[in-house]
Amino acid sequence: MKNLLRKISVLCIIIAVSSLITQLHSQNISFFYDYLNNVDIFDKGNIKQIEHLPLKSYQVNNNSLAYEDNAGNFKIYHNHYLHNISNFISNYYATDNLIGFNMNTQLKVFDDGSHKNLSINMKEYFVNDDVIVWFDDFEKMLKVYYNKETYELDDALATGTMNKIILGENIVAFVDNKNYMNVFYEGNIEQICFAERVKSIAAGRDIVAFVEEPINNFQVYYFGEFIDIENFEPISYKTGDRFVAYIDANSYLKVFSNYQTQTISFDKPDFYEIEDELMVFSVQNYFKVYYNGKVFTLESYIPDDYKMNNNVLGYIDQMGNLKFFDGEKTTTISYESIIDFEVHGNLIKYKFGVNSEQIYYNDKTYKND
Repeated sequence: MKNLLRKISVLCIIIAVSSLITQLHSQNISFFYDYLNNVDIFDKGNIKQIEHLPLKSYQVNNNSLAYEDNAGNFKIYHNHYLHNISNFISNYYATDNLIGFNMNTQLKVFDDGSHKNLSINMKEYFVNDDVIVWFDDFEKMLKVYYNKETYELDDALATGTMNKIILGENIVAFVDNKNYMNVFYEGNIEQICFAERVKSIAAGRDIVAFVEEPINNFQVYYFGEFIDIENFEPISYKTGDRFVAYIDANSYLKVFSNYQTQTISFDKPDFYEIEDELMVFSVQNYFKVYYNGKVFTLESYIPDDYKMNNNVLGYIDQMGNLKFFDGEKTTTISYESIIDFEVHGNLIKYKFGVNSEQIYYNDKTYKND
């Protein structure tokens, strides 16, 4: 009864979290170049100029545009405001919710409109949607930033280096100095097993999937609970937002989500790929997508070019048309010969012709003229 109540409670959390993430996704940011090469920000249908010269580099997440301007200054557009961060940047990484960046060994994070220092002597770092992991070379400590707080993961004073790290969107699996595999989740650390017994491992959002030797059973750490999924090692597996997809020992394609296992296909897929809430796969050359417990057949061939983010997918069909799957339906949004396209948040930006750029958002097309 206690386990049942816990699972019901967690399912309620999943629904609440999904609702919150949907709200975050509504903050759709992108940009165009106009015909004079001015940079115009696209902010949920509102368009305004932010630069008058092309960008040196850029990365877009669900609610921000991080970029180096033409002179190399690092800036972030977020919540209708342009932040001038620094006139020098070594590297930066914009994930769905966080932007991690460094100036030489100094590590910083931009989180929900503000930026803060994380380390003055960072040796190496990794960024995902809600977590940043780094090795502090001065303290010889493995640390993580999560939910605006910094946590110590492991003391590496004796070795002076960090061990294996597997970074999910809001979860971290790591090997400590005693050679145990651990998982960091929502501010807590739990031990999985001796690291040498972990045959394979992958992390997503709220989930870590792994195979443990010598039994080779397939397990997940799911919303803070260890669960056995299969008694036999899968042929392969991949993690997404609150689910794991895998090809079992019988070559069936399965998905574990919401504490249930669902067989997606009894035929071995030609391929399968996961990004956030979506899985695309092919069975007998049919192009299919799995989303929120449902399977949609999109085409009877495999598109040469497709991109996905959150719960949306863009692809070029056999006629060269640009199509857009929004989690429920597929819409042809352009019959032009597409040069390039990108998926930002829940919108799609595409280029065609000479300097023509358009953005498709919320069933409406916006032009750069």
